[in-house]
Amino acid sequence: MVEPKFRVPPAGGYWPHTWVVVGDVIISLTQEGQVQDDLWDLFIQDIEKRSTERMLGIGIGAININSRQRRKLVQAMHDKRVAAVLGSSVARGIATALGWMGLKIRGFGWDDMPGAFEYLGSEQVVIDDAVEVVTQLLARAGAPTIEELAAS
Repeated sequence: MVEPKFRVPPAGGYWPHTWVVVGDVIISLTQEGQVQDDLWDLFIQDIEKRSTERMLGIGIGAININSRQRRKLVQAMHDKRVAAVLGSSVARGIATALGWMGLKIRGFGWDDMPGAFEYLGSEQVVIDDAVEVVTQLLARAGAPTIEELAAS
């Protein structure tokens, strides 16, 4: 497996937005709280790298990003294949509707993390290894486990 590059806070710290790059996939986790612009800009830089072809976005709770951050994200991900893993069926429906409008995006529930990676179709990342990277990202960010999220 390609060595993951985590962008997480130091031990004991909290960032509402964290991510990891593994192969051609960037996996992001956004939780409740205001995301600082300088941190968001580093995230956007990682998305815009030529080597990043796919994104898996995970959202927990009320995601609070501003209009500038949303605009930068849409511009950066316009040519990427995106899977959104969300607890809300309404949010997953919105992701699906955006896919109908031409974006390469699909929504998934917590109980279908492997399906999200299958949809992304990376040849550089093994699905079971990628799910383990998500488990590590959640732990490093102080978030609930996949199992806890799926049960809620």
